[in-house]
Amino acid sequence: MIKFFRKIRKNLLSENKFSKYILYAIGEIVLVIIGILIALHINNKNEERKTENKIVSILKEVQHDLGLDIQKSDELIAYYKTKDSIFNLVQSNQLTYDDYKNDNRHILRYAIMNAFHMKIHKNGYTNLTENVDNVPEKLKAVIEPLNEIYIYNKYEIDKFDNRLDVITDRVIDDLAKSKDWYYRLERPQLEDEMIDFFLNDPYYKNDVNLYQNAGCENLASYHVMQFRENAINTYKQINTLIESNEPLPDFIPHNLVHLTTEQLKGYVGTYKIVEVEGFDGQFPDMNYNIQIKDDNLIGVMNGDLEDIDLFYFETADKIFGQTDIYFKGEFVRDSLNEITSLVIFKYGTRVHLNKLETN
Repeated sequence: MIKFFRKIRKNLLSENKFSKYILYAIGEIVLVIIGILIALHINNKNEERKTENKIVSILKEVQHDLGLDIQKSDELIAYYKTKDSIFNLVQSNQLTYDDYKNDNRHILRYAIMNAFHMKIHKNGYTNLTENVDNVPEKLKAVIEPLNEIYIYNKYEIDKFDNRLDVITDRVIDDLAKSKDWYYRLERPQLEDEMIDFFLNDPYYKNDVNLYQNAGCENLASYHVMQFRENAINTYKQINTLIESNEPLPDFIPHNLVHLTTEQLKGYVGTYKIVEVEGFDGQFPDMNYNIQIKDDNLIGVMNGDLEDIDLFYFETADKIFGQTDIYFKGEFVRDSLNEITSLVIFKYGTRVHLNKLETN
């Protein structure tokens, strides 16, 4: 091809057609420039594709980290739920001599001497921050929620995690210095003096209260729960942004059965709390409004938009929550197949709600 164009230029010059040669030369230059621009465009597109593939790979790493931590958060919440039940028994003086005497698994005696630690994985997030200037525009929406998770949520979790370390270490050190029987705690059965301490010492109960506040109320019931909700939402968001065809794993709450909008409308309405099993006193007049948002059911207690439950369907009429792994519910129908009530099971408490009639 080069020889062909060289021959044309030579013929034009030999025939003394200089003006045509100039036009031809200009045309050839234009073609070269166009070729260069096309090559640059192709190269830029290839580089953009490589960059996007790299960012997508990093986001998959972030997803993997989030998945590990979501599962770990479930374990932590379950752990402190059990602890919370024990602490309530301790502080209400409901544990007995026999309970401690039969503490063969050492659960009661070491109740405030150990803790469940959650160290958040952040390799993927670190890689993303190091490449943040290369994140394509269509993937930037995930940066802000990730910052909230790895800056704010992580800070609060680490803070109370460290607080628990301080409490458990101090309790162990104090017992080792003040109780001559401390080294015998490992033995299968507790001695009477030990049991008397766990049952009656007021300072021990103070420490139980401190541990419960840090571990059960602040860490597990609030900060880890908030982290879990944000992590689940961001995991799903990444799935959408990278257009993943992979199904959501079991540890990510999602509908196990799909209901149409028309079917969801049957559950919408206001439900009134009529009974809390195991609670004999009066409880406030409270309404629970169930509505549709983004093709899902949500529940709002007394119009408080900061107290919203997001529901998923296990089967038709059976629901579970996203942010509370102990939230289960079932709608009840009458003989006409109309929904009349809702039963919610949460943290071991069963609540009955009647659906109010609509005009």
